[in-house]
Amino acid sequence: YFLIVPPDPVIASAGDDIILPCHLSPQSSAVDMDIRWFKEGEFTNPLYLYKSRMGEEGKGYKGRVSLFTQELERGNISLLLKNIKVSDGGRYKCQASHMDWIQEPAVLLQVTKQGSVPRISMRKHHRVFIQLSCSSENWYPEPHMLWTDRSGKEITSAETERPKQKEEGVLYSITSNTRIGMDQLEGVTCVVMSKDRGTKMESASLQMTGEFKHCNVWPSSHKQLSSTAKHVFLSVDVTLDPDTAHPKLTVSDDNKSVKFGDLRRERGTEKRFEEKQCVLGMEGYDTGTHYWEVDLGNKSQWSVGVAQDPENRNNIPMIPENGYWSIRLDNGVLKTVEKSSNFLPIELKPEKLGVLVDYKEGKIVFFNVKKRCHIHSFLGTFSKKLYPFFGPLIDCKEELKISPVPQAQK
Repeated sequence: YFLIVPPDPVIASAGDDIILPCHLSPQSSAVDMDIRWFKEGEFTNPLYLYKSRMGEEGKGYKGRVSLFTQELERGNISLLLKNIKVSDGGRYKCQASHMDWIQEPAVLLQVTKQGSVPRISMRKHHRVFIQLSCSSENWYPEPHMLWTDRSGKEITSAETERPKQKEEGVLYSITSNTRIGMDQLEGVTCVVMSKDRGTKMESASLQMTGEFKHCNVWPSSHKQLSSTAKHVFLSVDVTLDPDTAHPKLTVSDDNKSVKFGDLRRERGTEKRFEEKQCVLGMEGYDTGTHYWEVDLGNKSQWSVGVAQDPENRNNIPMIPENGYWSIRLDNGVLKTVEKSSNFLPIELKPEKLGVLVDYKEGKIVFFNVKKRCHIHSFLGTFSKKLYPFFGPLIDCKEELKISPVPQAQK
């Protein structure tokens, strides 16, 4: 007898159910054989062991592996492996034995995982160009990243970092940076793909017309936003939800401002931030486009943004991966709040901050209202309601105020 396995790798995506093929040739019964499926080098820890007509799942594989017992009569000893993980990739031995006969050919399993939609952020303004960064996470194996212009042609000047794995992890993240002329921003796209180019994901194309124009960092040459730009947005009248406010934050009676104050002794709620000094808006949005403004004045410290209906309000970093998109000013430094923060030109520091949420397009955009220019954009996908988010406001004694919605925009 011979055991026949495929010469080519079995390729599967994480989460799939797959079959590792193995059968006897010529066709004959395997019912009375001993069958052992194991990962190469792990003989003593088999995935599945069939002996004396009894099958047993291996440790760590409960509910995930099985033989096709009714097919054993026809020599089919293939293994069904469910809910594939990236860590399942490797060479597997299909061992069958009977009396003094034994064979164990190998089947190669290659697992792929599609990562996140690439996200473009702005790193630096200059007089005639803008520095952009693109990132994507949770790929396997190592992905490839490139930039394309409005015609779809690759931008060859981009600098792409080598994909990185998290400590003790197997999934890869990748980042690429490029410098684009201010007159060439329209239609620029970031593309990430598996190395065999079988899986491909694109960012949203940059749209830098009208209200999304960037301004230069020199006050003498700001590119103005249209004075009517905000009228195309659904301006909303934001009020703060005191039930979400950290115990050291004081929300005004009209729920329009918040400041750091004395510790309140009132009873906590499930919605309250007990560790992070934050507060959410009362109303959330899961459709449409919404815009509001916040008076920041000359405060030296603040954080403002959007939170995706947080279930866990404590013990997690307030970054996009956890459903928080915000920018902050901290002792003269303006930056995004991310794993790797982007430091923004301090000339863009707003006295009044505009926040735009476009739920369908997956955009959260921040504006300097007074200078009528763009500060930063986050791109992503949303699955829950988005709420206006303020904080943390550590030791900020001055009030952070929601601006009244201009009458013309109601």
